[in-house]
Amino acid sequence: MYLTYEEYQNMGGTLDETTFNDYYFQAKALIDYVTFNRLVADTTFPIELKYCVFRLIKLVQQQTDALSMGWKSDGSTEPAIASQSNDGVSISYNVPRADILFSLTRNETEDMIRQYLVDVRNEAGRRVLYRGIYPDE
Repeated sequence: MYLTYEEYQNMGGTLDETTFNDYYFQAKALIDYVTFNRLVADTTFPIELKYCVFRLIKLVQQQTDALSMGWKSDGSTEPAIASQSNDGVSISYNVPRADILFSLTRNETEDMIRQYLVDVRNEAGRRVLYRGIYPDE
């Protein structure tokens, strides 16, 4: 596991373990995709990877909160209605367009992974963000 729940809590994480696991596997899938699975066979992981996972979990949580029409993952709510008029019955909601949100978070996700893992090598000594193919891959 790139980041354990105990490590997550020590870094200041506040999610319960079940929610953490859901977001962790989403973050792990993103990292594995960008790194061509070059970390999955490793048994020890650098601190840069742990911080990357921590930040990605926060990003996935923010994305989930934004798409949930006011319901946040911690159980609190945010008003889903931005404005309302009476006579003409007009209601505006605080929900961003999903396509814009996914586009922004995808760019932010890939930038974050590159920022944290730029010089990281796996246990085989290979750069995890190298875009080419090593001879025995």
